[in-house]
Amino acid sequence: MAEETEGQAASAAAMGGPGVDPVAMSLALGAAAQNQHVAAKAEAFLEQQKRVAVEQEVLVRLQAKELAHELNLRRWSLRVRHVSDVMKLAFEVAVAFIVLALAVGLGAAIWSASRADGLVIESIEVPAALAAHGLTGQVVANKLLDRLTVMQNATRSSRAASSFANDWTNDIKVEIPDTGVSLGEAMRYLHNALGHEVHLSGEAYDTANGIALTLRLDDQPGQTFEGKLGDLNSIVEQGAEAIFRNAQPYRYSVFLMGRGRNQEGDDVREMLVRTGPPNERAWGYNGMAIHAQLAGQYDQAEAYARRALAENPTLPNPMSVISGIELRRGHDEESLAADLRTEELYRGPGAGELDPATVKPSLSFFEIKVAELAGDFRLAISQRNSLTPVPGLVGPTLNSEGEAIDAAMLHDAAAARAHLAMIGPIDPAPIGDARGLAALVVYARGMAAIAAQDWQRAIQWLEQSETMAREIALASKGSYSDRLFPEIYDGPWLAYAFAMTGERARADAVLRTLARDCYICTRLRGRVDTERGNWSGAAYWFADAARQAPSLPFADTDWGAMLLRHGDYDAAIAKFTLANQKGPHFADPLEMWGEALIAKNRSDLALAKFEEANKYAPHWGHLHLKWGEALLWSGDKDGARKQLAIATHLDLSAADKAALTRVSAMHG
Repeated sequence: MAEETEGQAASAAAMGGPGVDPVAMSLALGAAAQNQHVAAKAEAFLEQQKRVAVEQEVLVRLQAKELAHELNLRRWSLRVRHVSDVMKLAFEVAVAFIVLALAVGLGAAIWSASRADGLVIESIEVPAALAAHGLTGQVVANKLLDRLTVMQNATRSSRAASSFANDWTNDIKVEIPDTGVSLGEAMRYLHNALGHEVHLSGEAYDTANGIALTLRLDDQPGQTFEGKLGDLNSIVEQGAEAIFRNAQPYRYSVFLMGRGRNQEGDDVREMLVRTGPPNERAWGYNGMAIHAQLAGQYDQAEAYARRALAENPTLPNPMSVISGIELRRGHDEESLAADLRTEELYRGPGAGELDPATVKPSLSFFEIKVAELAGDFRLAISQRNSLTPVPGLVGPTLNSEGEAIDAAMLHDAAAARAHLAMIGPIDPAPIGDARGLAALVVYARGMAAIAAQDWQRAIQWLEQSETMAREIALASKGSYSDRLFPEIYDGPWLAYAFAMTGERARADAVLRTLARDCYICTRLRGRVDTERGNWSGAAYWFADAARQAPSLPFADTDWGAMLLRHGDYDAAIAKFTLANQKGPHFADPLEMWGEALIAKNRSDLALAKFEEANKYAPHWGHLHLKWGEALLWSGDKDGARKQLAIATHLDLSAADKAALTRVSAMHG
C-alpha cells in the first residue's frame, strides 16, 4: 500500500512537476496517442521538463536553505545587537552612578569642610638633637593633644558646645602631612578653604638654659615657654593652658575653678566680661556669680547674675543662680519666684545655648523645687525618681540626699533612711559646688532623725554636718563658704531639736545667730515658743513668717498647730484651711485639721481629712493613729483596727506609741 502511494506520487511529479504546463501536457499526450513520432518528441519534452523541474526543485530547496540560514544570521545579529544595547545601557548607568557618587562625595566633602571647626595640631618642628632622643615633632604634637583633650573633657558645663566661639569638643587631632598629591591633601585644602578649623603650629629649639617651645594659633603671634630639657612635659602643659585660655576663655575659667585655682579663674572671667562679645560676657558674669555664691558673697553674686541677665535676658543660668542665692538667704518666697522664672527660661529660646542633655534634668530640678515649696513632697520624690543624672551637674548622690529629705518631710523616716543607705562613701573635699555634698548628706541624716522624732540623734547629725561644712570651708581657702549650713540648713533645726530636749539656753544661743528675714528661721522661732507655751510669742513669729512668704503653706500650718495645742480649734481650722489653699497637696494641715475636728467631736468630718492627707503622706504613722481614733469614735471598729495595725508598722514617737497602746487596749 505504501509502495503504491509512492508510485502515484512519482507519476504525479513526473507529469505535473514544477514548470510543466498542464494544458501543453494534455495536448502532447493526446497527440502522442495518435502518432509515434509525436510520442517520441513528447517523451523527450517530458524528460526535459522533468529535468527542469528537478533543477528548479533543487534550486528552491537551496534558496529555502539559504533563506533559513539568513534568518538564523539575522536572529543572531539581533541578539548581539540587543546584548550590545544592554551592555551600553549598563555602562551608561554605571557611569551615571559613578558621576553621581563623585558628586555626592564631593558635596559631602564640601559640606563637611564647611562645618569643620575643631583644632588641628600640626607637627611641631624640633631640633635634630631633640629628635635623636625620640622627641620628634610628632611626639611633641601628641603631648599637646593629650593635654588639651584632658582639659576639654574636664570642663563639664551646661553650656552647649556650639555656643563657644571655638568649639573643639571631640575634635582635637594631630595632622600628619602627606608627601605629594593625595586625597588627604585635597581634604585638608577644602577644610582650610571652607572650614573654620583652628591650626596650632610651632617649633621647639635649644636655649642656653635648656629648651624653648613657641606655639601659635593660626596667624596670631606666638607664645614662648622655656625650661630645662627634662621639664618638657611641664613646658607642654604651660603651652596647652595658654592656648586653651586664648581660644576658649570661658571653658578655661571653668577648668581653673574646678581645680581650686580661683584667683586665676577670676582673672579670666574679668577679662572675658571686659573684652568679650555680649554672649560671652553673659557667660562670664554667670561664672563670676557662681563663684561669689559659693564663697558666700551673696550680694556680689546677685549683682553679677543680674548683669549676666542684662547681657542675655533669655539665658536660664543667671536666674537659676539668683534662685540659689535667695534660698541661701532664707528668702523662700523670692526663691520660688526665681524658680518659676527659671522654668520659663528653660522652656524658651535661651535654652538653645545649653547642652541638650542638661536642659530636661535642669528643668526637672526646678520643678522639684517648686513642688517642695508648695509642700508636695510626694510629687517631688516622683520627679526625682525620673530625674536623669548628668555628670557634673546632677548625680545619684545628690538625688538620693534630696529624696531622703523629701521623705523626712513626709514623716516617712524609714524611707529617708533607705534613701540614705543607697549613698556610698563621699569624698569630703571635692572641688567646686560638690564640696558641700558630704555635709549635705549628713544634714539629711539629721532630718531623717527629726522625722522619727529622735531628737538626740538629730542633734548629733546636725552638729556633725556643721562641723564638716566648716572644715571644708577652711580647706577651700575662701572659695567655699559654710554659711548655708549654720544659717539655713542645720542651724534652725538644731535650735528646734535643742528646744525639744529641754535645752533652752542652747536653743536660744543658736536662734540669736539666725537672720530675722530668714523664713525657716522665723518659723522655727515660733515652734520653739510653742514648745515653751509662749503662745503670743509664737503667734508673732508665725505672722512674720507668713508675711515673708505669703504664698507658701508652712507658716500657716505651724500657726495652726500652735492654736490646736492652745485649744483654739476654730482658729486652728482657719489656719489649716488657708494653708491647704496655698498647698493643696501638703499633708500636714489636712492631718491636723482632722485632729481639730476630733477635738470638736466631729470625728465623722475628720475622716475625710485623714483620707485626703493619706494621698500625700501614706506612710505617716501619726496620721494612721489619729485616723484609727476617728474611726473608733465614729463606730467603725474594723476600719479602726486596720488603721491602727498600719500605724504599728510605721515610725511613731514615744508619745504616739503610748497612745497606740492605750487606744488599742480601750477598744479591743
